[in-house]
Amino acid sequence: MHTETEIPPAPQIDGEAMLEIFVHQSVRFPSPPMNPNSDSSSPFGDGVRLAMIGSKVLEAAYMYLLFSQQPLLKAEEMEVQFSNLPDLVERWVEGYKWREKVRHTADVDMHDPKETRYIMDAYVGAVFLGRGFEAVMRWVQGLVDAEPIPNGGALTG
Repeated sequence: MHTETEIPPAPQIDGEAMLEIFVHQSVRFPSPPMNPNSDSSSPFGDGVRLAMIGSKVLEAAYMYLLFSQQPLLKAEEMEVQFSNLPDLVERWVEGYKWREKVRHTADVDMHDPKETRYIMDAYVGAVFLGRGFEAVMRWVQGLVDAEPIPNGGALTG
């Protein structure tokens, strides 16, 4: 199991994004309609929107790392390694201790894989929107490089 010192620090994100990610919908008041011109709404719309874009960005970043790995992986090998992304996300969310930071009602299971993926995806979305794809790539590369593999080497070359 990873500790916080074994994984790279998570990139800083906007304070509004932090609220969208770490205040669970179970404890939120009903949101006003999304209006980017209003001072009362989040510039991101809501956490679900962050998670939607973050999911695609995370998958693209991880697939690009697999694609770029040396020696080159066959497409089938890339697909097999890509299927490990949910397990990696689980370890990364655990490593950052993000579940403990989420404010939620008692009936929410923060260990549910959907909740775990939501946290990671929304955070990636916030990094992407605030700092760009290159920042996401550097961060995910650092996370992947910190992962042990059976022969003791790094996952990517």
